[in-house]
Amino acid sequence: MTFQLISLRDANQNFSRLIAAVERGEAFCITRRGQEVARLTPSPTPAPVEKLPGLEDRLPADMAALDVSLGERVRQLEARLDKLSSALPPTDKR
Repeated sequence: MTFQLISLRDANQNFSRLIAAVERGEAFCITRRGQEVARLTPSPTPAPVEKLPGLEDRLPADMAALDVSLGERVRQLEARLDKLSSALPPTDKR
C-alpha cells in the first residue's frame, strides 16, 4: 500500500476531506516535524453498527418534540438560576 505524506497540521485542518479520501481507499502517513507519528488506512472490514437496546423507546418521535422539551428545560434552569441569583447578597464592587 502506498502512503501519501501529510503533516499533522494539514491532517487536522482537513480531517473531513482526509477521511473521505480514506473511504475511497487512499492511505496516509501523518508526520510531525518530518517524523511519522501515525498512519491512516481504510478499515479492512466496516465495523458493524450496534443499536442500543431500548434506545428507540427513549427518543422523542421527532426532532420538534426534542426541541420543545430542551427549550422547556432551559427555561426551567434559567428560572432556577434567577431565583438563586436574587437570593445572594449584593457584592461590593469597588
